[in-house]
Amino acid sequence: MAKPIYQIVHYRRFQRSTSSATNPTFEQMCRGALGAKDTAALPLWERAQGRVFAYPAPEDRQILLNRVADLQSAVFGEMCLVQTKDLQALIEMKAQKVRLSSLTTAEIYALSERSAPNGSQFLRGLLYWLAIGDHLFFVKLNSITTINMQDYFNWLLKAGTSGLPGGMEVNFQAEFDPSVVKGDVGDIRNLRIKGNAAPQVKIATQTDDQKPSVVATTRRVAEKFVQSTMALPVVEALLGKSRTESLVKSLGPEEYLAVDAAVKVRGKRTEASRAKIREIATEVADMTDAEVRIDGKDGTVRDGDAILRVRMPFSIPQDGSNLLEFDNVADQLQEVYSRFVKDGKINA
Repeated sequence: MAKPIYQIVHYRRFQRSTSSATNPTFEQMCRGALGAKDTAALPLWERAQGRVFAYPAPEDRQILLNRVADLQSAVFGEMCLVQTKDLQALIEMKAQKVRLSSLTTAEIYALSERSAPNGSQFLRGLLYWLAIGDHLFFVKLNSITTINMQDYFNWLLKAGTSGLPGGMEVNFQAEFDPSVVKGDVGDIRNLRIKGNAAPQVKIATQTDDQKPSVVATTRRVAEKFVQSTMALPVVEALLGKSRTESLVKSLGPEEYLAVDAAVKVRGKRTEASRAKIREIATEVADMTDAEVRIDGKDGTVRDGDAILRVRMPFSIPQDGSNLLEFDNVADQLQEVYSRFVKDGKINA
């Protein structure tokens, strides 16, 4: 049996311009669109070709909603990104000597490209998604993006069928106010700070005797004055004080130091370390004008906005496979939904 692999489960919420109790949920719109019948009375569930969205020329990409199922409590599907007229690069593991220049003869492996067999196309990306109410959970593999997903749903619910009301665009909310998203992002795994070491700003003012003077200004954050110098201690720790000072002196008027530092706690976690790093993360976020990112077990808080996501194990058909087991993905995404509801991160 193949060993499970871990992938990130992302969360989005379907966003509408106006809220009404009579508005269908995203899940209901997907179910309605897939149940739409053609002139032969066949629903879209039973028409694979009808679920193919082709990007307009000159792009040669298509997105196919392949396996898709009504789970009664949710709609679950599998999106495939394909590139028509696509070639796959190969390396032939048979060494040969070739002359690469007037000075170099080297032993190499030959590179080549192959097209897909007749009647098939290379998969460039896979995205598994689950819609429950206005909640959307998804796992994406390889080159497919959230923009591709949004393009497809916009076509499926609006252009492909009449599932989306006229004048409405598919829009998913990715970042949330932490005060609205109940609970938190779980155990903090990574505290990342991006700060700039910029020259202190100087402005000319007038004193009581009208003689010009120069005073330093700082930015007021959380009722305290904080200068944008968080990068300096980190640079000093890496380069040493003397090298840092010489580097700072060499900077021009439009230059400044920037640092991207991460603090992590390794090994078996204790309640004391969990509480302390959460306390420090909160203090840093309140006190500094630098960008603060807090990565937790169930998501991320970046610049004050919460982004929900979680790593989950998924079954694969065989070791080394690029595919996930369809039924297992459906079970795992429903498990994430139940966990987020139980933890108070989202409302059922």
